[in-house]
Amino acid sequence: MTIPAFVLRLTALVCLVCSAAAHATDYPLTVTDLAGRQVTIEHEPKRIVLQDGRDLFSLALLDREDPFARISVWNNIIKRSDPNTWALFEKQWPKSANKATDMQFGDDGDMNLEAVVAGKPDLLVFQLRARKSLEGAGVERKLAALKIPAIYVDTDLDPVPHSQKSIELLGKVLNREARATEYLDFYKARLAKVDKLVAEQGKRPLVFVEAKAGQGGSSACCFTHGEVYWGKLVQAAGGDNLGSQILPGVTGDVTLETVISKKPDVYVMSGTQFKDSTSISPPFGFGPTVQQPAIDKAMAQLLKRPGMAQLQATRQNRVYGVYHHFYASAWNILAVEYLAQAFYPQAAAGLDPAASTHTLLGMTGLGTVPAILFSQAPHGE
Repeated sequence: MTIPAFVLRLTALVCLVCSAAAHATDYPLTVTDLAGRQVTIEHEPKRIVLQDGRDLFSLALLDREDPFARISVWNNIIKRSDPNTWALFEKQWPKSANKATDMQFGDDGDMNLEAVVAGKPDLLVFQLRARKSLEGAGVERKLAALKIPAIYVDTDLDPVPHSQKSIELLGKVLNREARATEYLDFYKARLAKVDKLVAEQGKRPLVFVEAKAGQGGSSACCFTHGEVYWGKLVQAAGGDNLGSQILPGVTGDVTLETVISKKPDVYVMSGTQFKDSTSISPPFGFGPTVQQPAIDKAMAQLLKRPGMAQLQATRQNRVYGVYHHFYASAWNILAVEYLAQAFYPQAAAGLDPAASTHTLLGMTGLGTVPAILFSQAPHGE
């Protein structure tokens, strides 16, 4: 018996609706955030405040039709520290990209709560690293009194496990569970490949990350991360992070002489198109304005700094550059793949971070766009 075409179409539509309904969030909803706090969300949030604008990368996965649609107030870090990538978002969503108020608040509890409340938010999203300062400023207490829910996410203190938990949390809170699951399946599959690769290796390479390389000009060196941020991503990719061994705190400056004496096997410079007038940072990022010659030129300049030629990693042509904002983005699985490939070039044939980048962008409203997110330094410089 032949089934009429309209019946097949109707059946497919019913299946699609049932699938969407199965993933729909029921409100009121009580969740546990990344600070371990139980928070009740009365209804689907429509006006949210982002303490860290790089959570836009998460919204691009979950609200892919328009990641700006819910943002009422935020800290637009991307516009100020990565104009290339910001231009891409602005071009893709020209009517909504600049509608939210940019209050430029940061991690120190310096939040004008009256101005925030005037934006009539129904959810505030904070990064976990800012909690101590926000608590000290009484922000949590004041929001509770106003009955405005706030949740903590984390994409940088412990980026690999916490980015996954943060996407899961936001998926529930924003009624985007199906899209969150899609990304988490993608993330876990690629992380499993890296974990398997690393487990099969012997000694881990010693890795030094110069974070924000070149932001302070041609004479600045060397700011790095310890047991947070890039330090954690290095470990996830199978390296031993030198910063964790030599820093007295979680971040800080070390001398190039100290780095040279420790003989790291791999030297990584994180960079983007910082607006600082003195910056010569490699302008990694997304969009057609990101160009390989500019990145090569910047990396070559950084390698010409006094002492860089003495590095073991320089002599062995194991100096790399990577997109800086991966350290604070839920897209950090791309950084883990790129780094693992650099750490174990002979064994990493099963990794394809470029393909992963293409797939990830396909999960967002950005579609297929140019991106240069990782590069080996020009040889011989």
